[in-house]
Amino acid sequence: MIFLSISKYSKNIKCMYNSTLFRTVLLAFLFVFTPSLKAQNSNKNLKKQIDEILYSVPKGTKSAILIIDPNKKDTLYSKNAFTPITPASNTKLFTTSVALQLMGPEYKISTKLYTDDENLTDGVIDGNLYIKGFGDALFTGKDLIILIKNLDSLGIKKISGNVIADDTFFDNIYSRDDWIVQEKANVSLPPVSALVLNRNKFTLILSSRKKNNLRLRYSISPNYSFVKVNMEARVTRFRARPRITYHTSDREFDIRVAGGLRRRRYPRYYAIYPHNPPLFMALALREQLEKNGIKVLGKTSFGKTPDTAIEISDVFITVEKMISETNKNSDNFLAECLFKILGAYYSGEQGNSFYATQAVISFIKENGIYNEGNSIVDGSGISRFNKITVASIVALLKSIYLNPEIFNDFYNSLSISGVDGTLKERLNNTAAFRKFYGKTGTLNGVSAISGYLTTNKNTDLIVSIIMEFNKKGAAFYREIQDRIINLLTIKK
Repeated sequence: MIFLSISKYSKNIKCMYNSTLFRTVLLAFLFVFTPSLKAQNSNKNLKKQIDEILYSVPKGTKSAILIIDPNKKDTLYSKNAFTPITPASNTKLFTTSVALQLMGPEYKISTKLYTDDENLTDGVIDGNLYIKGFGDALFTGKDLIILIKNLDSLGIKKISGNVIADDTFFDNIYSRDDWIVQEKANVSLPPVSALVLNRNKFTLILSSRKKNNLRLRYSISPNYSFVKVNMEARVTRFRARPRITYHTSDREFDIRVAGGLRRRRYPRYYAIYPHNPPLFMALALREQLEKNGIKVLGKTSFGKTPDTAIEISDVFITVEKMISETNKNSDNFLAECLFKILGAYYSGEQGNSFYATQAVISFIKENGIYNEGNSIVDGSGISRFNKITVASIVALLKSIYLNPEIFNDFYNSLSISGVDGTLKERLNNTAAFRKFYGKTGTLNGVSAISGYLTTNKNTDLIVSIIMEFNKKGAAFYREIQDRIINLLTIKK
């Protein structure tokens, strides 16, 4: 891991994070201060310049902005700071930071193999093989092979029982639309499950380069031998869409493609989300076992691993790795998996959205970050039922800033202006290039950005800007935000 630090740590600022008094008055001292006359005049000039930038924002736009100097306890600019607003992917700041602070950066998120056979010295598992997931959303086919190679090292050549996949660490509500009622999000996600393989999706590739009325050609990626495609769709002269349906049995994953596709030079790609992730994983595990010369006599199914089962193999990632992947690229799927992990950790029960919400809200209340009207219903920020104040976002970022035990891990998980992640194409040719570490957020009619800025004078600032709009496009509001951040870089 690369450790980066903004200028605070070179100044040996005393950490106040664990102080009860600090947590109690955190929001208060964001705003209550007595700056010098010179500082007051400087802030007035800065406020005037920011107001001039905002002058071009169309009427009816709801803007919430808070900018502070965390070391001087100085509020540089505030507008609608305590007004709840849709945060979009700025919600991920809460999901990732609370996970990091409750579980710690080295907490292991595992996928494990178990068996109910106590004697493995004879090369045979006389019983079942279980694969259990604990929310590793980055688990791939390569990781599955690593698990199986550990069986090879034990000399296992045969399994007399069944291959059973266990995703009971989470609930079995896989779709966000099923746990967030009265909302149909326009962002599609794979099933959110505790047992994940290749992000719980694969790609069906259809080619219509043949002559009219011939069946479409197809391939799948990654390739699974247990995925069977019944191709009924044909090349057509007219515009048409294929109709894709599928279901899973204990032996195979069946896809039916009906309808048609207009003749064209390039193939079309369709994401397939297995509706039963544990059964799909069981099929994939069985396939890899047999490829590695391990014979399976029983069936493939899904269910719960017995408490008495013996662990025989483990692959894991850390919380630090997962939050980095989540924040830099604003990964919605990872955020929702992490959200349920957080719920399981907090409750000691099966991970679900209710426990996850309780974990986040309880944490921000206990740490003086909560504002009236704050509401968090998912981990990614896709839902418009999420409502957060920029005051809460800034208070959250400040609490992390003052906590050296987790600051570097969190700071390094954020996108860097002009360098990587969702900020790679922003602030490139400005004074703020490489100086802003932050999290963006975008929904239809919402644009958000929050994070840490180190100015040209080596001053550390915390910035949160969220705009809800119904005129102009998101690019316009991103430009407004970038102009404000660039101005801060130069002036402070």
